[in-house]
Amino acid sequence: MSETPFTEAISDGDKRTQLEAIRDRLATEMAGDDECCECGKPRRSSGSETAALTLRLVKVLELLESIPETTAVSRVDELMARRTGGAPSAARRQGGRRRGTGA
Repeated sequence: MSETPFTEAISDGDKRTQLEAIRDRLATEMAGDDECCECGKPRRSSGSETAALTLRLVKVLELLESIPETTAVSRVDELMARRTGGAPSAARRQGGRRRGTGA
């Protein structure tokens, strides 16, 4: 059984992909673009359903906005990477020891 794009995004995607899938699903549900599975007529949500979906959509949009677009590297991590000649986590793997301090 193959998964739908929505199910796939939710089960396999990162946080941003999951939230985008939820956003799109909520927007589709609110727009009434899906057909009813039994009669083929457009599915329309009632007023209370639309209100609940709207609140959920607003929350999902807020969560999406809180996720940074790119991975930001802090100034401290940049300096550590230069000092260790590699990844910022290299100094952490060394236990944070500094040369010449006796630590």
